[in-house]
Amino acid sequence: MEGKKANWYSVIRYCANNLTGEIINVGIVMHSIDDEIRVDYSILDEHSPKIRAVTFSKTDIDIYKSFKDSLEFYLKKSSENLHGQVGDILIGSPYKDSFLEELYDNYQGKSMFLTRPKFSLTNDLSLFFNKMFEIYIGEKYLTSSDRQISVKKFMRSVFEERKLLNKKVKPDFEITPIETLDNVKIHIDFGFKNGVWNYLQAVPLINGPAKNTEWFAKTKFMFDNLDTDSKIHLMYRNSDFRENPETSKVLDYLRKMDNRVVTLDLDNHRRILELCDTIAEKAHDVDEYLIS
Repeated sequence: MEGKKANWYSVIRYCANNLTGEIINVGIVMHSIDDEIRVDYSILDEHSPKIRAVTFSKTDIDIYKSFKDSLEFYLKKSSENLHGQVGDILIGSPYKDSFLEELYDNYQGKSMFLTRPKFSLTNDLSLFFNKMFEIYIGEKYLTSSDRQISVKKFMRSVFEERKLLNKKVKPDFEITPIETLDNVKIHIDFGFKNGVWNYLQAVPLINGPAKNTEWFAKTKFMFDNLDTDSKIHLMYRNSDFRENPETSKVLDYLRKMDNRVVTLDLDNHRRILELCDTIAEKAHDVDEYLIS
């Protein structure tokens, strides 16, 4: 049992029509208090084909979205205080192992509800979460683990869905880190500004010493020449590194080398949601500044 972390998980279910009684699995929520308070969740977007199959009008879609948004908001905000109170709503505390059981009780009889929590032990919470999502919701709906969709393409779709692309987030542009060398440019996958520049770069899968050295040299050059206040978000999927440990080693080195580095694991759905919320709330509009 050494090294294994305790967690509880529930399947999020939805009944679109009480007359037909058809119920579908739409998400997973996982809770752990080992090492840190952790509430991971993922609920299908209202535009998902699975949701479209059980909704027949814009009203149906809006109703689903209202349930989804309400539950997501509570799951996100409930850990901000000891009792789990969000506004006037108090369901349960993520600081207690009974959190999912209290959520289960609260949502009984509603159109969106939870299955009774199950207990598990695992060495890797993120991997376990993804596996449960694949089992109960379907592998094809776990977009972040779809090997046919690149890290960059996935984040682009997230920003588009949240209506951030080209409004708060600038995609695919070049910067000149050394003012006196106009012909030396660095390509940036995504960028946003919230007082300081935040650059988001996809981490490639490194499968050989040559590519390893080339990508490391380019990234190190960027670190050495960017403003000291800038932040660099390195986007990757932790699950990819199981078959490619060399990439993980390079990433760990860069993370320790420079405190401006922020790692963004796309297997961690909560981190993606938090980043999007931060951008929506704090980032400047793209048309307020010029990309040089």
